[in-house]
Amino acid sequence: MMGIYDYMNHFWFENENDPCSLSESALYFYLLYEANRQHWVTPFKVSTQMLVARLNTSKQNVMKARDGLRKRGLIGFSKGEGKGKPALYTLCLTSTDEEKSQTLPLSQPLTPELSKSLPPKLSQLLPHSNIKEENNKEEVKEDNSPSPNSNIVLTLSELRPKLLNDSSWHQVLSSQLAKNGIILNAEALSQELTDFFDMLEQKGCKGKEEADCRQYAFNWINYNHKNKNYGKESKCNGKAGSAEISANRPEDYNGVC
Repeated sequence: MMGIYDYMNHFWFENENDPCSLSESALYFYLLYEANRQHWVTPFKVSTQMLVARLNTSKQNVMKARDGLRKRGLIGFSKGEGKGKPALYTLCLTSTDEEKSQTLPLSQPLTPELSKSLPPKLSQLLPHSNIKEENNKEEVKEDNSPSPNSNIVLTLSELRPKLLNDSSWHQVLSSQLAKNGIILNAEALSQELTDFFDMLEQKGCKGKEEADCRQYAFNWINYNHKNKNYGKESKCNGKAGSAEISANRPEDYNGVC
């Protein structure tokens, strides 16, 4: 039986060839957690409602992410049939189109018929995560749409539409801000992000890594809202307000309440 680290290594090996989305990555590792928690019984049950709550996302994103993982061959699943009959999931070890016939679910027995199509050593398909392949590195460099985990620096003209049109990230960002007491609707959040990019341009910023820019946007919005009522001076006629004190003796304060 394969262990949890074999599945982790396999996921990252596949991710190097074709990076998964943030939703796909989060869903895969939560399913890995559930498989371990349920003592590796396969298939194991996980309700879609629980996934929505645990991943802090929408049902639509969960369904889209699991379809993406199934297309990659990383998981298998059968849809639930309502309350009391949640979806059933299976973790798989091979994912390429050429090897779909070799896909081995977690607890599927190795029958003589299956073993004819399996490679001599299944472990050869799961190289250690510290092995770096030059071909994989070149493929990532040629990707015109790097993932948020990429170290590629994008210009502001590339980042602005990418972040302003990312509705899934907007939901996550709104949820994170709400935890800090900052409630923004879709229109208000879009305006905050527009102001954020205007600020970067005014500062002369030429570009940033995508992941760094997303985190910077959250910190900037959070900071502005937390500090918007601080540091303001009380002014009168354009000048800081002040009160002139002319009393020089204790008797001068008589009658003053």
